[in-house]
Amino acid sequence: MVSVRLITINARGLNTPVKRRMALTDARRQGGDVIFLQETHFRADSAPTLSSPHYPSSYVSNYTVSKSRGVAILLGRHVPFVYDSHVTDPGGRFLFLKGTLGLTRCTLVNIYLPNRNQCQSLRTILNKLSRFREGIVICGGDFNVHLDAPGEGNPASCKPDPSLRKRFLQLLHGQQLVDSWRVLHPAGRDFTFFSNAARSYSRLDTFLVSHHGLHLLRSTTIKPITWSDHAPVHLELTLSTVSERDRTWRLNETLLKDTMNRTDIETAITDYFRENLTPDVSLPMVWEAHKCVLRGKLIQIGARLKKFRTGQITDLLRNIYTLETSHKTHGSLDTLKELTLQRATLNDLLTHNTLRSLQITKLKYYTQGDRCGRLLANAVRMATYIPKIRCADGSVAHLTPDISTAFLSYYKTLYNLSDTPPPSKVIDQYLRDSYNSTISEETKEALDTPFTMEELASAVKSMKSGKSPGPDGFTMGYYKTFLSSLGPHFLQAFNSLADHSTIPQSALLATITLIPKPDKDHTLVPNYRPISLINTDVKLFAKLLATRLNPLLPTLIHPDQSGFVTSREARDNTIRTINLIHRAQVQGRPAIFLSVDAEKAFDRVDWHYLFGVLRHMGFGSKWMTWLQALYSSPTAQIRVNGTHSTPFGIRNGTRQGCPLSPLLFVLALEPFMQRIRDNDNIQGFCLPFHHYKISAYADDILFTLTDPLKSLPHVLKELRTFQTLSNFLINDTKCEAMGVGVTSETNRALTDICPFQWTRNSLRYLGTTLTRCPRDLFAANYTPLLNTTLHELRKWHKPHISWLGRINYLKMTVLPKFLYVFQAVPVRIPRAYFQELKSGFLKFIWGSTCPRYHIKI
Repeated sequence: MVSVRLITINARGLNTPVKRRMALTDARRQGGDVIFLQETHFRADSAPTLSSPHYPSSYVSNYTVSKSRGVAILLGRHVPFVYDSHVTDPGGRFLFLKGTLGLTRCTLVNIYLPNRNQCQSLRTILNKLSRFREGIVICGGDFNVHLDAPGEGNPASCKPDPSLRKRFLQLLHGQQLVDSWRVLHPAGRDFTFFSNAARSYSRLDTFLVSHHGLHLLRSTTIKPITWSDHAPVHLELTLSTVSERDRTWRLNETLLKDTMNRTDIETAITDYFRENLTPDVSLPMVWEAHKCVLRGKLIQIGARLKKFRTGQITDLLRNIYTLETSHKTHGSLDTLKELTLQRATLNDLLTHNTLRSLQITKLKYYTQGDRCGRLLANAVRMATYIPKIRCADGSVAHLTPDISTAFLSYYKTLYNLSDTPPPSKVIDQYLRDSYNSTISEETKEALDTPFTMEELASAVKSMKSGKSPGPDGFTMGYYKTFLSSLGPHFLQAFNSLADHSTIPQSALLATITLIPKPDKDHTLVPNYRPISLINTDVKLFAKLLATRLNPLLPTLIHPDQSGFVTSREARDNTIRTINLIHRAQVQGRPAIFLSVDAEKAFDRVDWHYLFGVLRHMGFGSKWMTWLQALYSSPTAQIRVNGTHSTPFGIRNGTRQGCPLSPLLFVLALEPFMQRIRDNDNIQGFCLPFHHYKISAYADDILFTLTDPLKSLPHVLKELRTFQTLSNFLINDTKCEAMGVGVTSETNRALTDICPFQWTRNSLRYLGTTLTRCPRDLFAANYTPLLNTTLHELRKWHKPHISWLGRINYLKMTVLPKFLYVFQAVPVRIPRAYFQELKSGFLKFIWGSTCPRYHIKI
C-alpha cells in the first residue's frame, strides 16, 4: 500500500525556461507524482518541451490561436501509470488522460474554466468526458468559481454568486463528482487565490473525485502561495495495488568534487583502519565494515549540505505559511505587506537557484550533449518499466509484487538447478578424455602471487566511471578518488582470501536488473536479460583475476572459439561459414549447418564442473581459492519497477555483469568443443590446415557437418553428455539448421532425428543471415538493415539535439551496425546503396531540410 501525491496549480504562464524549470523543480520539491498545470500559455504550433528527467511523460492541451490558456498533466518517472488514450482541446481548456494506475482504472482530467460562462463551458466539457471516462475520475483544475458558500468559509468581503455556485455543483452532481477538499474539511476555511483588487480570498482550485473513489482519499491540503498567484492543492490517494519503491543509497559523486569533503572522507578512512585493524577480526570483515562507517559519513555530509542549501527556502516557506494563515484570518494590511515581501524574497531566491541550475545544464549540454557519451545515450535509452508479465500458470500479473514474484520464482529455479551435482570422478574422466592442454608451472606460480598496487591501479583505471553500483551503493568514483588510502587495505583484505579467509555474505549480494531483449515478447519472463549489479569492490577483485587470466586464453582455447579471446572476432566465424557453404555447393557434398540456441547458457553453468575444468587445466591452489571465494555464498535480489525481491541463494551460473563471467564460460565450454573435434564419427569440412566441425562465439555455437545422417546423432549424444555434467541446455525449438546439397529423403530422415527448425535457403547466426546462395547475402543482410535504419531515423525525434548531436547519434548507434555487417558479411555493395544511405543520413542530420553542406561519397 502506497500513497500517490497529485498536485494542481495555476502556473500563470510557463513560456520562459526559468519559469518552466522553477515549476518542475518546485513540483519535485513538494513530492508530486502527478502534476496538473493550468495556464501554461503555450501556443499549439510552437509549444516548448515541458518535461524533465523526474517528469519524463507530459501531456499538453494548448490553445491554437494565441499564447493563453493551456493545460498539462505531468507524470513522474516512477508512477506506475499505463497509458491508454487521451483527448485534447483546441481551445486549451481541458485535457483527458485515460489509463491504469497500478491496477486502478482511472481517467485524469485537467480543466481551466473561463472567467465567464463557467457552467456553460463545464457542461460542454463534462458531456465530452462522459463519453470518454472510464474508472475513477480524478479532476484537478482552476474552475474560476467560488467553491464555498459564505457559511462554509468565504470571508465577509467576498460575495460569490450563489446561483453560479448552485448550478456548478448541480453539474458535478450529475457526473457524481465530489469536491475532495470540502469532503475532508467539512468545517474548514482555506483559500487558493487572493485578489489584490478586491482584497479578498477565494477557493477556486481543487480536485474533483468520483464518488465511488472517495475511499482512496488520504488527504487534500492547500499549500501557501509562492511563485504563482494561486496556491497548489495536494491530493494524496492510497492505492493498495501499488507497491512503495525501495529506497536504496547510492554515493553522490558530486560530494567528492569538494576539497573539504574529500579531506573529511580521507580522514575518516584513515581513522577507521587505524582503530579497527585488530588480529581478532578478519581482514575481509574489517574491509566490509568500513563501507558501513563511510556510508554513514557520506550520508552525514550530504544531509549537512542539503540542509545548508534548502535551509533558507524552508525558513521562508515557514514564514509565508504563518503570515498567510494570519492574513486569511485577520486581513491586516501590515501582515499583507510582510507576506508580499517574504514572497518576493522567496521568488528572488528560487529565480537565482533556477538560473544557476539552467546555466549548469546549458554548460553540461554544450560540452557533452552532442558527444558520443552518457547524455546522448540517455536520450535514446528505452524505459524499462514492466507493466505486466505472464506467469508460469498462464495468468497475467499486473501488480509489481506479483510481477516480482514471477521473476523471483523463475530465477530462483534457474540459479538452483540441481541438488545433486555430478560426481567428481565422472567430471574428471570426461575432462581426461576431452582436454589435454595445461598451463605451465611458471604461469601457475605467476597466477598465485599476491596482487600488487600496480595491478590494482591499472584495474581501477580501466573500469569506467558512472556505472550503476551494487547494493552497497559505492561507485567507482569512490575507489578512484581514494585509491591511495583504500588500496593497501583492499589488497590486504582480498589477498588474505588465499589463506582461506571468507568474504562476508553481504559483500556477495548482487542486484539483478532486467533488460528487455529486442524484438521479443516482453510479457514473458525468459525474454529479459539478467544483469547482475555487483558491489564495486568485488567487481574490482574479479577484474584483477580476469586481467591475469586473459593473456592465457589464446593458448588454452582453440581458434574455433572466437568469443572474448584476444585478437579474435565474430567475423572470423561468419566468414568461415560463408566459405564453407560455398565449398559445399562447389563440391556437391551433402552438408548441414546447425546453429544451436543455448538456453540461459551463462546462468546455468554448474560450479562443480567449472572448477573441475580449471583444476584440470592446471590452475594453482591460490588462484582457485580466490575464485572460489567469489562463489562461496553469493546471493541476489531482483529489482522490478523500483522494488527489490527477497534475496535468494545462487548455486550455479556465471554472473552477467562480472568481468570474469565470459572468460570462465568459454573455458567451461572448451572441453565439449574439443570432444566434437576429436570424435571421428562426426564429420566436417576437411581442409589442409584444419577439420572444420564446430565454431562458436561464446554460447553461439554453429556445427558445420558433412555426412549428416551419421554425424548429427553423435552431435546430439555429445550434447546430452555435456548437459548432464554442466547444465548446458539447448532450446530445440529455437535451433536452426540448413541443408546444402541434401536430398529430400535425407532431409526427412534428419527431421525425424531432431526437432530443429529446418530452413531451406538461409540461417541466422551472430546477427547475420547466412544464405545458401552467396548472391543472396546482400539482399538478406544489407537491404533489411538499410530499411530498418531509415525507418528508425524517420521516427526518432529529439528536438533539443543539435545537428552535431545527430551526427554523433549516427556514429554511436547506427554506424556500428553497418560496420559489423560490412565486416561479418563482406560482399560487393552497389553504389546506389551508399547513395540511399547518404540521403537518409542527410535528411536526419538536417531535419528534412536542405543540407547546408554537400558531401560526396
